[in-house]
Amino acid sequence: MKHDFEQRRENRINNAKAQAIKNEQEADKLYNSAQEMAECIPLGQPILVGHHSEKSDRNYRDKIHDKFGKSFEMREKAQYYLDKAQIIEGNTAISSDDPDALVKLNQKLKSLQEAQEFMKFANKYIKKNDKDSFLKMPLATAKMWEDLITPNGVGHMGFAHYSLSNNNANIRQVQKRIDRLRKQEERQPIDKLINGIRVFENREANRLQMIFTGKPEEEVRKQLKASGFRWSPTEGAWQRHISYSAYQYACRIAESLNKSTDL
Repeated sequence: MKHDFEQRRENRINNAKAQAIKNEQEADKLYNSAQEMAECIPLGQPILVGHHSEKSDRNYRDKIHDKFGKSFEMREKAQYYLDKAQIIEGNTAISSDDPDALVKLNQKLKSLQEAQEFMKFANKYIKKNDKDSFLKMPLATAKMWEDLITPNGVGHMGFAHYSLSNNNANIRQVQKRIDRLRKQEERQPIDKLINGIRVFENREANRLQMIFTGKPEEEVRKQLKASGFRWSPTEGAWQRHISYSAYQYACRIAESLNKSTDL
């Protein structure tokens, strides 16, 4: 099955927006219903304590209160889903599920390395008060020079030490991800049959999958969920992101079952 990363991302955005609209509509419905109920009570009419109508009046007012409360809850849920859709749309993080992850990570690494070199040489030229050499660097401007030679609150000029150390940490992190993805691509995908259960590394989906011949027993399903596996109806498999720990959990669960082993 072909896994379209962008399509799945778009589906998540659309689903979140649909949930936002659904909850907003339900909130309006509950609010309007509560408002109509409240209009039946004369303005300023108190509960007549001791009157035969006291109990039913209290119950009626409680229902109004509950409906208003549920309306506010639904409106909060609508805002949650709206925020979720906006977060997904604005997220620029590179997902390992993205088929172009390696290309994007290499581009990001190059950009971080160039920024590191720029900051190092900028500080060098500022220390020497060499504006001409600074302005010859790509992206350097006269305004940037003026900003950088203006002392900060502690009298420091140029790029702060933490800016270089933080950027360097990002370089190492991105490089580790690149190395990990490359190693994953270079080795043969896992595809084993253990006690009749297929343990399969689906590279297109970036998921380690466990495919059973039927529905697993409740205890096995509990083990799967506790180990981070989730059921995917579209894949017909229990799955989680590819990792060495995912493979270990899958083998442990499959090997614990009382079935004949077929490797």
